Amino acid sequence: MEIASGDLQVVARVVQLLRLLAAHDTIDLVSAAEELGVGKSTAHRYLASMENHGLLQRRDRNRYEFGVLLAELGTMALSRLGVIDLAGPVMEEISVSMRHTVVLSVWNGHSPVVAQVREDTSRTAHVSIAVGSFLGPDAAQTVVFWAYRDRSYYRFREGAPPVNATEAELEEARRTGIVVRVSRANGVSAVATPVLDPAGRLIATLAVVGIAQFVPEEIDSPVAHALLEGAERISRRMVSPTD
Repeated sequence: MEIASGDLQVVARVVQLLRLLAAHDTIDLVSAAEELGVGKSTAHRYLASMENHGLLQRRDRNRYEFGVLLAELGTMALSRLGVIDLAGPVMEEISVSMRHTVVLSVWNGHSPVVAQVREDTSRTAHVSIAVGSFLGPDAAQTVVFWAYRDRSYYRFREGAPPVNATEAELEEARRTGIVVRVSRANGVSAVATPVLDPAGRLIATLAVVGIAQFVPEEIDSPVAHALLEGAERISRRMVSPTD
């Protein structure tokens, strides 16, 4: 079946906009029109269609960022390495034993993206987070990704927002394998640890997220130990799935 040249042009233009987005984190109508060499009305049609199909989502009224579909596709690609499927049972065990929501995150070049969640519902008040959510520079998971950036499976794109952590904090994260972050404003705490592939590269982060008053802040707490053990189990299962 022959593909119409117009269809090929559409695909090429969509790829252009996705590459522009990858380089700059967000795109708007003006930058899209300039990139494609078209008028604003044509650029708007592309952006609107990409948003409707989940390739883009609005960050605010004028700017677009990566959409849920792209996060899902990235998760599917990562799942070929086995980490998504292998992490599920481990996350479930940690969630049940620690009574907290457990989150697996991957890196999209600029920031962590939530790839899988085991939500705790044992408490009246608990934290809920959606798959596909982007995590900011203050997140414990972001600190872990930056601490291990020289041993990462992922490429850190130019222009990635800097992490809100000192070099001493990053070194501490590498030494202990644990990062604890507390958001006093939101009343939420997170404890995160790296998940390494068989080659020793950072492939994901495993984290407990919960109401601050219920999440211990000590790096040697039962929650921290459960995460370290869980991350190690996931890594071992990537070599031997029955381990």
